Amino acid sequence: MEKPEQKLLLYKLSDRLFAAIQKNLQLERRQALLVKLGIDTVLNVIPKLIITIILALLLHELVPVLVFMGSFLVLRGFAYGRHLKSDLLCTILTIFVFVGVPYIVNFFDSIPGMMRGILGLILTVAIGLLAPADTLKNPITSKSLRKKLKKQAILLASMLSVLQLVVNPYFGMIILISMVIAVLLLVPLKGGKTNERSNV
Repeated sequence: MEKPEQKLLLYKLSDRLFAAIQKNLQLERRQALLVKLGIDTVLNVIPKLIITIILALLLHELVPVLVFMGSFLVLRGFAYGRHLKSDLLCTILTIFVFVGVPYIVNFFDSIPGMMRGILGLILTVAIGLLAPADTLKNPITSKSLRKKLKKQAILLASMLSVLQLVVNPYFGMIILISMVIAVLLLVPLKGGKTNERSNV
């Protein structure tokens, strides 16, 4: 788990960045909250990404890891979804999944393109039905924002579904698995809304 002084440093940096942005831009209250949330998210994610990239370099898997990480994070940015309660658990799981999935895919045969196309379509429909997913900490109260996020999530899922068919089958499988994980994180747990804590 992060030390209190590390968290304090992140909070201070976040507050300073937010103050600088707010000083130069006239933000409404909702816009200001979104900007602050974005800054906090980026500062929380950066250490995990650095560790992930270092491990990917050591395993000579940088490009596949970046493909998986990019497709998952961009889709999650619009679809939202469940978070873990512990920062430490989130960090460990994030690194394991981001590095582990591209590495493990190496040892399996790619499924046929037609099957990947069908799976991509099913996953896109699932994202259309489930996204964006609320969390207890950050419920989406604006109907217009929810509608906008849903459209963006569907559009991005459709693009990824097509992309995974036209690229190398290995990278196609990586993109498809990133979509599977994104969908699994959209499925609500027994409380209705998704769990939350960390930011990946």
